[in-house]
Parts: sequence; C-alpha cells; structure tokens
Amino acid sequence: MNNKNFHPTLIEPPIAHALHKWDEEKRVLTYEYNGRNIITMEIGGDDEVGFRHGSDGNLQNIPFIQQLYVMLDRKVTSKVTLLLSKDAINMKPNRAKSEEAIIGQVGRPTIKGVNGVYDIHQDLLIDWNGCEWRWISDRFEENDDGTLKVEVEVDLGPKPLFINLRMQYYRRHLGYSYHKPWEFRPNLKPLAGWCSWEAFRRDVTQENVEEVSKFFGETLRDYGLEYIQIDDGFQPMPLPKNPKGSLAEGWLNTNSQFPKGHKGAVEAIKEEGLKAGIWTNANITNEEFAKEQKEHLIIGNDNKPMLGEWIDYLIDSSKESLDKHIAPFYKGLKEHGYDYFKTDAIRHLLLDGYHEAVRQGLMTNEEAEAKFRAYMECARENIGDEAYFLASWGVLSEVIGVVDACRISMDANPTWAGIRMQIVESARWFHAQRILFLIDPDHICARTNVEWARSVCSLISLSGGLYMLSDPLKDYDENRLEIIKKTLPTLKTFTGETGTLDLSYPAFTWTKLHGFAVPRENPVENEDITIDEALNMAGNYKSMNDNHPFSTLWNIHIDREYRKWSVLSRFATVPLKESVVEFKDLGLNSDKEYLGFDFWENKYLGKNKYSITCKELELGSCQIISLTEVKEHPQVIASTRHVSMDDISIKSQKWDNNRLLLELEGIKDTTEAYYFHIPKGYAVSSIKGINSNIDYTQKDELLTVNVGYTEANSGMEIVF
Repeated sequence: MNNKNFHPTLIEPPIAHALHKWDEEKRVLTYEYNGRNIITMEIGGDDEVGFRHGSDGNLQNIPFIQQLYVMLDRKVTSKVTLLLSKDAINMKPNRAKSEEAIIGQVGRPTIKGVNGVYDIHQDLLIDWNGCEWRWISDRFEENDDGTLKVEVEVDLGPKPLFINLRMQYYRRHLGYSYHKPWEFRPNLKPLAGWCSWEAFRRDVTQENVEEVSKFFGETLRDYGLEYIQIDDGFQPMPLPKNPKGSLAEGWLNTNSQFPKGHKGAVEAIKEEGLKAGIWTNANITNEEFAKEQKEHLIIGNDNKPMLGEWIDYLIDSSKESLDKHIAPFYKGLKEHGYDYFKTDAIRHLLLDGYHEAVRQGLMTNEEAEAKFRAYMECARENIGDEAYFLASWGVLSEVIGVVDACRISMDANPTWAGIRMQIVESARWFHAQRILFLIDPDHICARTNVEWARSVCSLISLSGGLYMLSDPLKDYDENRLEIIKKTLPTLKTFTGETGTLDLSYPAFTWTKLHGFAVPRENPVENEDITIDEALNMAGNYKSMNDNHPFSTLWNIHIDREYRKWSVLSRFATVPLKESVVEFKDLGLNSDKEYLGFDFWENKYLGKNKYSITCKELELGSCQIISLTEVKEHPQVIASTRHVSMDDISIKSQKWDNNRLLLELEGIKDTTEAYYFHIPKGYAVSSIKGINSNIDYTQKDELLTVNVGYTEANSGMEIVF
C-alpha cells in the first residue's frame, strides 16, 4: 500500500548483524548491511586496530542489537562515512532530558551533539558513543543513485568508539509491529483546515458549510488552510435508519440539515477553492438493525448482539460484514468528492468492544487485533491511497501502516486544561512525528484566551502537527486571525529524537492534576481554581526547580540550501522563570555566535554566544526566537510573515558581489517586514523591489525592509 510520496525498497530489511571487512593496506574498516556498506571508517596511523568481529558484538537477539567497537593504542583522528537509503535523518537516540530542548528538524540538517542517524526506509537506528566526535557534513548529501551519505570525524584511541545498530527499531524495539516503512509511508504533507464540531456540534447544516467555506476561502486559503471537514451531525439517526439495509446507507444519505446531500456540501466547499473532509465513526446505534442483522455483529454470551461501553453495537469485521456494510460507505464518500477522512470511535470499537469480547472469552487477543486491523484496512482500501486518513482518537498501534495521521489526545476544548493537554501530548508523542504518522493534537479552539491560542497555534505550526481549527466564525476576531495567519501553513517537521514513551506524568486532561486552569480578565469555561492551586499541582507532578520542565522547551532546526537556522520555542505549560538557555541544550555550537530575534515581540535580541537569556513567561504564554549563526556578510534573520521566521515566504537567498538577492512568495496586497543583520563595514547603497513596493529603515546592525506585495511572486535586491 503506497502513496505518491512513497518510494518503496524492494525487500524487508534483515534482522541480522552487519558484516565487517578490514582492508589492511588501505586501513579501511567497513560494515555491510542489506546490500550496502552502511559504515566506512578510514583509520589513519599505523597502530593495530581492535574491533569486534562478525557476531561478537551482538548484544541481544530479540529485539536485535549489534554493537561495533573500535579502539587504538594512540589517538588518531579518523573519518566515518554513513551510507543510508533515500530517506534518512539525524536522530538523537533518546528523548530530551531535564533542561534539554525537544529537537525537531525541517530538511536534512546535521545537528550539533545529536549522535545518531535513523534510516527511515530501513527502520534502522545507528548511534555512536565513547570518543570525541564532530560532524564533517553540514547536511545529508544525496548520491547519484538517490541514497544519502553523511560524514563524521572521530578521535579514535584508547577511549573506544562504540556504535549501536538497532535493526527494525520502531517496529521491534519500540513495539510498533505494523510499522513497515519499506511497504507504506504516511502522507507527509503539512495539513491545515477547519472542523465543524466545536462550532456547531450535531447542529451543523448545509448553510453553515456554505458560509464557513466562503469565509475561509476569502481569509485563509491563501495562507495555507486547505480543508473544510464536516463532523458529526449530517447523518440520519439512528444509524443505520433502515434496519434491513446496509450500514453504508446511513452514511451515504444525509438528514434534513443537509437537503442538498453530500453532493451539495462538497460542491460548496470546492467552489471556494478548498477540499472537502468528512467524519464517520464505527458505531451502530439502531437496535432494530442489531436484531435484523445480528450475523454481522459481535454476539455476547447471552446470544444477543453485544453492547460496548462508549459504543453501541459492534461490527464483527468479517470479510462478509466489511464488504456489505463498511467498504461501500467509504468508497461512496470518496466518490462524492471527499479527500479527507476522519474515522472516529475506533478507540471504543477496539478497547470497549473487541477487548471486552476478549475479556468475556468470546475471542482471543489475536482475533481482536485482526478484526480491528481488518476494519482499518478496509477503510483505506476504499478511500484509496491518495485520500488523507486520520484515526481518532488515541494512539492505537494497529492503525500504523494504514493511516496518515493519528489523534494523540482526548477531545480538545478552549479551557487551559484542553490547551495544555495539546502541548504536553504533542511533546510526549513527538518521537512518532512523520515516522509513524502525523501527530494530531485535536482541533484548535482559537477562541480561547488569546495568549493560549498563540501558544497552541505556534506549537502545532512549528512541530508540524495537524492544524485543524474549530470555532464559530464570530470568534475569529482580528487578533486571532492574525495569530492564525502567522502560523499557517505548518512546517514539514520531523522528529529529531526517539525513544520509549514517557509514562512518568499523567496523560490527557480530565484530572485536576493535569487539567488546572487559571482565572483571567476574560475567563473561558471551567476556570475554577487559583494560580496558587495551579502551581501546587504543577509542582506535584514535575519539579518546579527546573527552568524548563518537559514540554516547555523546543528547538526546530531548519536546513535550506540558502540558509540554516533554528527556532527556539518556550511554552509555559507551567510558569517559566527568566532563565539562561545554553546552546548545547539546543543542538547548537556553543563556540559560535547566533543572532536572536523574538517573533511575537518583534524584537531583535542581538548577538549571543554560549547561551541566550530568555524572559519570564506567565502560565499559558510562549516565546519564539530565531537563532541564526553570525556570518561575515549581510543576511536575513527573520520576518513577520511566519512564526518560523521564515521557511514559508523566503524561497532563496543569495550573496553575490556585494549584492543580497531574495526570492519571495507572499500574499498579494499584504505587507510583511524582513529583518537583516548588517555587519560592520557594510552600508546599504540601494534596495530594489521585484513585484513589490519597498521601504526600509536601519538602526545599528539591524535593517528592516517592508515589502508590499503587488504580486505573490516577488523579491528584492539589496546592494551594499
């Protein structure tokens, strides 16, 4: 099962050790795995080289771990080349610890101190430890055949270098057994849209869809909002209404709220240049249907159709039942023109349905897993590989290898409990981002406190999550629309760290411990405790002695041919003190100077070495800072267009013969500011706009250029 973004390898990678070969004459040690020399060490000097032979370094068979070991009598600086498949990234082999930033990446950068690589298509994790090392490569380089290589310099000697190889890492070591990236990769595209649920609940109508589509087509489509997703409320109830018919009829027909049917809803959305999404769930609510067609349902010990908690009657997921009741409605909805499918209540189908059947002795664990997997595979087969598929809710490992995105949290809402849940659960599951699936922290309630909205929108945009708004149109005031525009589209961010799931703090939102809220001048619902109570609760689950407890500190490394920078992000899931953030904890080089710019304060933070001082943050607020390495010549360091500062509107930057050339892509008839660092010795001679109106000011080393876009494709030339 493939999609257009996926290029499969030919075979499943073997669970077997890499084979060594030592060339005495050239002093080159290689390790071959799956048909290529994945590790090549060019070892200088003339000392005898000590290394493990064959299977000597195999530490464990299930899951498989091989450890390579190289040692010399004297220190010798050597080069190690890693040769990987067509899809590989830098990967920290453990999750962020206290005071360390959660690491993400856009592009294929090499990141200071990140001592591992992950070959995505082979599901192979390689990490190294022991002796001192540093990157030779600035980024992963593509070979003529499309494979990737990256080079590392290591100080071999009496202190050994040891390299760990973990074959089928996510599948076997982390236990995601359906992760087979050589067969299936999720759709990796950034995705943004609007969902009807929080705006209308089950009262959504055709008229609502028309109004919403027109609004977003006019205001946010050009900024990257792509989908309008109709949620619960369009279908006739009970489901299915005809007890002798197919379950598919219940989903393919609409109720009186949608008199134009699916055809009318889809047309209204597409007329505004947007794509249509649809919600369905796995529930069967009609008792008469259960009596008439019990042969397609799970039957309990009382010989009656079984009822589950949080779900009614349960499809048995036999081939006959799926062919009659499930396949036709997914195929039919696709034929109606829907491109995005949110499948809900599958958690309850599995956990409160099939698992309950196991508990009652009605089926085995293996049968329950197979039935659930069959349901999801049936859905995917009938919507096709090109459709976007979201599993909702909870990370159900059986959906991996079938869906594109997975909802990682409970229902979001505009309370602080709901917002905080989205940030914390995004951090907890970040090791899965664009490896197993796209993270969906559930819909964004932008009508919440404006600072909380700023935080959750910034987090989802920068971490590359699924960005689905869900509010009544009246709540999109000027402030909130400005936040949304500056956080759309989301980045195509991959995780830069991996490891086991952290279970040391509570999940989701529905506890006082995890769900505290704080009174504000304009409170939202359920804010019923004081700041002191909130702080006490926070201190109970994570030490408030930490400047940055888990989920509060992130750094997204962005690598483009024309520019490398990172975006330091602080999210106050607990109140954050003014503190010094060290560059070593961000994956940055402490010996280099970095130019800082605070996005939301629109403030230049100057040159910083070793660390950067960050301000105090109130509960729920955020701080977003770009960090760009100082160069000897002028360069762009930030913009007002996008919270990434700016991976969206800047398409290229070229320094040539005392000229700085920028290719831009913006929103016609809007104005954005671009900020440049001008080192001493350079003076602006002229600035010319291309398809844009330009004005500029300079204060000391900061040049501000305002670009008024007369066309979307634009640019500027700055002469010094």
